[in-house]
Amino acid sequence: MLENQSALAIVPKAKAIAARRLMRDDYAELERKRSVLEVTTALQNHPYFADSLKGLSPMNLHRAQIEEALRKDIFYKYESLMHYTYKKGSFGTYFLMRCEITELLAKIRLLSMGFRHHYIVQLPGFLASKTSFSLLKLAKAETIEECVPVVAGTPYAKVLASVMPPRGKLPDYLLCEHAFWDYYYTTVIRQIDRSIPGHTRQDTKRLFLQQAEIYNLDLLYRAKAFYNTQLPPQRIRALLLNVSYILPPRKLYEMANARDLNEFLRLYNDSRAKAVYGERTADLEKPSDIEADRALYHAAERLLHFSCMPQTVLAATLCLADIQRSNIINIIEGVRYGLPAAQINAFLKY
Repeated sequence: MLENQSALAIVPKAKAIAARRLMRDDYAELERKRSVLEVTTALQNHPYFADSLKGLSPMNLHRAQIEEALRKDIFYKYESLMHYTYKKGSFGTYFLMRCEITELLAKIRLLSMGFRHHYIVQLPGFLASKTSFSLLKLAKAETIEECVPVVAGTPYAKVLASVMPPRGKLPDYLLCEHAFWDYYYTTVIRQIDRSIPGHTRQDTKRLFLQQAEIYNLDLLYRAKAFYNTQLPPQRIRALLLNVSYILPPRKLYEMANARDLNEFLRLYNDSRAKAVYGERTADLEKPSDIEADRALYHAAERLLHFSCMPQTVLAATLCLADIQRSNIINIIEGVRYGLPAAQINAFLKY
């Protein structure tokens, strides 16, 4: 269990937070807005965002400001829940680990493109005092080698060491992304096995296994749809996370070996994954990942409603918050480009 009885207070608190999230009617209202400012104003007046978005100024408002405000909102809700129980190594710290990995990968991605100083612009100030390594020192690092001492003494040092390129070479971002997310999911699954009893363990584990499997399926789809000649099967197999739920590794490898997108789609739609994550098609106007994320949304919503285990309710609440953030960003982009409400709605995951 989480480490003390006060952890049980997480359950009603988390369910109260989730109950205020955006629902179907809220999304429909946002889809009909005519400008990003109107969307932001509506969000600021919504109970879920009453505190976190009130500081956004309507003057010179841009997407990066809204995205950081939404990330900050999720993190502060996480902190409000962890107020009831916090111990190093407890299950609840998985979310902070995810935040740290996201920042490391953001820095590595910029370095892989030759941008040495750009990370400081996007550094999330609200995280600066929370991470196990210094984000400011990370921002100052000009090469992948200079990132090594920044994460010294943390578990990320070993992960980074495993993907270091030859000295003077740019990092292989895809290889780094695989290494860090593989570490994340294997660590979280191990924490679940250690801290959650009975059938609740399987329910909670399933949520993370689905996230990892959707990552793998999205990787396979993008590789076959957009990078079929650049990413040979051997390379794709090396980039798959070593985690599976519906599909066994041999089935994922078979998909990785597919000659092209059409063969991948045939293998996918003939598998059990279609029943769980929805059909995938070659129609780029209908993103195939949407149905998979909707399945994840429903899985998290079910856990939120029926579980009374603090760890499970925490994970479900944060998963729903993250999907909601993605929906809002999609709405903002749709409104910005003047898309009709029905077209925006097709991109939402709920």
